[in-house]
Amino acid sequence: MRRRTFLTGVAGGTAVGFAGCIQDTSDDESGNGNGDNDTLHVATYNSFIDAPSDSPGVWIKEEFEDRYDATLEWHAPEQELTHYIERHNQGADIEPDLYLGVSPHELVRADENTEGDLFIETDRSRLEHAADVGEEHEFDPEGRVIPIFRTHCALVYDGRNVAQPESFDDLLDPAYEGQMAVSNPQRGTTGLLFMLWTINQFGEDGYLAYWEDLLENDTRVLDSWSEVYTQFQEDEIPVVVSYSNDRVYAKRAGNDLEKHQVSFLENQAYTNYSGMARFANASDDGLLYDFMNFVLEPEVQAVIAERNVTDPVNEQTELPEVYAEYAELPDEPVFFDYDELSGNLSGWLDDWGRTVVGN
Repeated sequence: MRRRTFLTGVAGGTAVGFAGCIQDTSDDESGNGNGDNDTLHVATYNSFIDAPSDSPGVWIKEEFEDRYDATLEWHAPEQELTHYIERHNQGADIEPDLYLGVSPHELVRADENTEGDLFIETDRSRLEHAADVGEEHEFDPEGRVIPIFRTHCALVYDGRNVAQPESFDDLLDPAYEGQMAVSNPQRGTTGLLFMLWTINQFGEDGYLAYWEDLLENDTRVLDSWSEVYTQFQEDEIPVVVSYSNDRVYAKRAGNDLEKHQVSFLENQAYTNYSGMARFANASDDGLLYDFMNFVLEPEVQAVIAERNVTDPVNEQTELPEVYAEYAELPDEPVFFDYDELSGNLSGWLDDWGRTVVGN
């Protein structure tokens, strides 16, 4: 069950409301699934589009519309992918053609809660830039999801006030008692990734004992990544489970880089991928493929990298200067692939929940 995969080289964010230039039509799912001929409907998660100055969705909409003389309508329902799983199971129409932001654990959840037919395969021969996506980034054995970026779950710590934790055992030391926070794995992506990381480290027979030790050392389990990170920013907690590219964001925001330090426990980080996949009722027209190819272009990948603070997967991408200088990569990225998560993830989360409630 434990697997470490070596690679050569989420996302999280706080939803703060939609910008005026983004049209959210998530509550109107009464269309025929294709929209107008010159309009493309794409679903995604909230933080990809909700901050005009930072999120890549605003720039993508403007650039795509300008280049293709078309309209791109973002859909971002509060329940995100769950919204479309429920509509699929109800036999209701799904207006967007595409979901941007499918991760391995979300794909497993979608397949387990449908008959595996929420998404359909894309003809990659129609995507010029798909060939530049490294094979090691693929995570869907059925080829439905095309990777578009990745993140690495790691520890972010305030180097001004606490020593660097270098191992999982370090976090159990009295020096870190009450000094660490992580989001609830059943609700927050970073918490889930950290839980999977502990399963990789200790095995499915040992990770719960480790979490019990974390709780014994007064580790805080909060509802969301945004709550965790807010406490870090406000100097309420010096060690948090977040992302290894934190210093890119900190530098861009003009924050104190001494406060924003990254630690890879055991020289590792848990890698999470995000991709795009066509809904089963999606159109097969050229505009949809234009958009998918557009997202994979090296120049667009570079913009997503800087604004979304995530690693590109197109190997021809030239990274923005701030990203190239401040992004940090682990010596040993680890992750569970689709087959390892399938049939196990729900049970791991249920067991985790019982352990935490019991403490």
